[in-house]
Amino acid sequence: MGAILHKVLKSAVLAAAMIGSSVQAGPACFTKAELEAAHLRALLQQFNVAALNCQTLDPNDPTFAAHYNKFVLRFGPQLSKNSEVLKHHFASDRGGLDHWITLIANDAGSQVINKPDFCQVAWDRLADMTVLEPADMEIYANRTEAAASFAPACRETIQAAAQKKTPSK
Repeated sequence: MGAILHKVLKSAVLAAAMIGSSVQAGPACFTKAELEAAHLRALLQQFNVAALNCQTLDPNDPTFAAHYNKFVLRFGPQLSKNSEVLKHHFASDRGGLDHWITLIANDAGSQVINKPDFCQVAWDRLADMTVLEPADMEIYANRTEAAASFAPACRETIQAAAQKKTPSK
């Protein structure tokens, strides 16, 4: 049964990836705040996929899903704010947010199959995030660049980051 489910999941992910690779959902670029929200949302989608696919070897250890559920309960208000930023970003593109999130989830699903360390990375990132203050979640997620290929930064965002790195004279 597990092998069949694995093949079905792999086929669905590959089909969705082929469809998604030719279509870019949403506005062309993300502002700094939208980019931070996008990275957090992408990381959350990786956690969702990990909750469905990653198990512990120790039967006495809670599952990834149990850890993730605690995380969502703790950070619910911040996650809601994150959602609002993305809804605003995709407001002009009906259904664009759902499509964008699906692309990210499909990408995470392909990583489960193609990256042997996917579950360990997800566990480590979730552990890192559970000790953060809510205000630091997007900063951490931004460092992971979880949405790098799904959320291109606007030129102004790139220029502002470059100026921040360049020492003033």
